[in-house]
Amino acid sequence: MRIGVFCTYENPLGDYKACFDAQTRLVRRAEEVGFEEAWVAEHHFDDDAVSPSILTLLSYLAGVTSRVRLGSAAVLLAFRNPIQVAEDIATIDVLSNGRFDFGVAKGGPFPAQNKHFHAAKDATRDITLEALELIERLLYEDRVTFSGAHFQVDDLALAPKPLQKPIPIWIATSTPAAIDHAARKGFGIMAASLVPLAKIEQAVAAYRAAGPGADPRLALARFYYAAETRERALAEALPFIARFADRMRGIFLAQNAPASFDPAEIVERSLIGSYDEIAETIIDIHRRLGARSLLLKPATANEARALASLDDFAAKIRPRLVAAGV
Repeated sequence: MRIGVFCTYENPLGDYKACFDAQTRLVRRAEEVGFEEAWVAEHHFDDDAVSPSILTLLSYLAGVTSRVRLGSAAVLLAFRNPIQVAEDIATIDVLSNGRFDFGVAKGGPFPAQNKHFHAAKDATRDITLEALELIERLLYEDRVTFSGAHFQVDDLALAPKPLQKPIPIWIATSTPAAIDHAARKGFGIMAASLVPLAKIEQAVAAYRAAGPGADPRLALARFYYAAETRERALAEALPFIARFADRMRGIFLAQNAPASFDPAEIVERSLIGSYDEIAETIIDIHRRLGARSLLLKPATANEARALASLDDFAAKIRPRLVAAGV
């Protein structure tokens, strides 16, 4: 199993420069301690998750790292021009020397995004899939003519071309139609931090049924914090989890869509506990899901502790996973 960090660019101090610098240091530390991947989320209009310009951030990270693979988790294609996206990801792939992984999604339940990017909620899936088809053709074909319901291109040649042929693609989804599409196209699937394992098991099973022999290349994100004892881990992680839960409740209440976001349930779906406990949980996750990548989101607002949590994983948890064949 490959290990990565999941970057959401939290901004608890209300300081954008400090936020960006801290997240960069986290990615660089992940590379230093042997993590294989770093994935960046895309969020809009959120002062506490300031990663709207996801491809700009990934381009920067390509310049300050040398080994870790860099992924988009995920580009919200319904809100972007696919020609520009194709140019940007080809550029990132060249700058990173072929280290880019392309994750896409249609966008979550945030009406402000649909409103201000002029993408109706019931159209985002179709827009996303059509945009992805066009992007793939632009990346690998010499000249492209394309006529779809949402995008048209007439005899267009993209420059630059990416180093990877093809760039690996993931779709962040748990809906049956999108999973079926991913399986038929050979795309990987991504699962967000709060999705229950039982639901992810269903998605993996549906993928394998739709594409017999196909590998879902599951990339699974999870909140993470470890310590010598579960009590110490919870003491550090719970304030972060509680703040996250309050923020998410506020977002959903603003849409007249109340949601519980119970901190206890979030902890239950996270990797928070003692080193031994987390190692055993990851071994079980690997057994149940066969995940290709585990993406860790340190559950702390303290940068020093976030960095140390990566050190701890590399020194105290990963050797146990290797010994277990994970």
